[in-house]
Amino acid sequence: MYLLAHTSILISCPVQRAFDFAANLENFSTWFPGVIAIASDDGLPFTAVGKQYRETVAMPLRGRREVSIRVKEAVSPHRLVTEGALATLLPRMEIDFHERGPDACEMTWRMLSRNRALLPRWTVLPLARRVMARRAAVGLRRLKARLERG
Repeated sequence: MYLLAHTSILISCPVQRAFDFAANLENFSTWFPGVIAIASDDGLPFTAVGKQYRETVAMPLRGRREVSIRVKEAVSPHRLVTEGALATLLPRMEIDFHERGPDACEMTWRMLSRNRALLPRWTVLPLARRVMARRAAVGLRRLKARLERG
């Protein structure tokens, strides 16, 4: 896999509250830049492996794209892993939560590409890396502010 972005942030709220908000991807567009909309495709709980979403994202130089997202791993309140069906990029998002006290936690967010082909590694993935690194930094700051407001 190819690492596109990796960032962490300390949040002054209980780890369960941070997980419940961030891991429920129906909230994702409220804090993560470039995500225009996201909606559940089924009635499964957000912590269920196999849960599916339909995400509309803003793509540099390509406009809007709709992406099917599937939960691959969910361990409340510590980890969420999703994989998207966006051609070329084949994104994998990993979010880890660590308790840092009764009212504090650390969240680590990673975006990887599952594409193993050489051509995208020299063309599309470097651009995606720059875009995702910026979006991740802004997104985690937004999430922190939202969760710390209560």
